[in-house]
Amino acid sequence: MQLSELVALVLGDLSVGAPAIPAVSFSPLDEGLVEVLLTDEDGMGVGFGVDPALPEAEILHALADRIPDAYVELYRTGLPLVPSTERPARADVVDGVAVWTDPAGGGWSCPVGGHRTA
Repeated sequence: MQLSELVALVLGDLSVGAPAIPAVSFSPLDEGLVEVLLTDEDGMGVGFGVDPALPEAEILHALADRIPDAYVELYRTGLPLVPSTERPARADVVDGVAVWTDPAGGGWSCPVGGHRTA
């Protein structure tokens, strides 16, 4: 998948409760990294670098780890939530698959991109 498609998976999971969806842009950085910049409707932006040479699950994990932080800064909300709780889920890689997990150690998890149906 392209980087933009991986970002769309994460944004889709966050859209279930997000007050808005940020604009996303990509710019090359040094050493082969790509900056992912999320910008809200007021023009405030939060960006971070991603290594597109990593395996897809690692890239998706990095995006799922960093994009929710951007939502906290842009919208003051922690997403996605663990179902039936008020806890934000945590991104992880399990058996080579990027997943959302319950940081409290509950048994819930779902693949990144599948939160809407979990």
